[in-house]
Amino acid sequence: MSEIASLIATFIIGLIGGTAGGLLGIGGGTLYVPALTLIIGIDQSIAQGISLAAVIVTAISATSRNISKEIIDKDIIIPIIPIVIIFALIGAQIAGELDQNKLRKIFGVILILVASKNFISYLSLYLKK
Repeated sequence: MSEIASLIATFIIGLIGGTAGGLLGIGGGTLYVPALTLIIGIDQSIAQGISLAAVIVTAISATSRNISKEIIDKDIIIPIIPIVIIFALIGAQIAGELDQNKLRKIFGVILILVASKNFISYLSLYLKK
């Protein structure tokens, strides 16, 4: 892929991921990692690192908006933050040591599980109508 095509693809990935992150609370692993590995062609671990960095910006933007609209329960989020930080560091360490193929397979299984759960939830809502 040429440098210009890569830049355009990166812009589109950021546009879609940022919009989905702010609108739906998704974006990181579910969008950025597959797009960066499949379209741009970078290694899974590098894509995950880029995804995490991009999610920081998305999370700060969306969180500040949600705080201003008072739709974040501070009693729930405050105890979660230190746990998330600790286990994100542990997860990043493990991901950095795993073989790329194993990491890709683990990621794929998790994406399938999340997609299946969302599909079943959607289907149950649709059938209730």
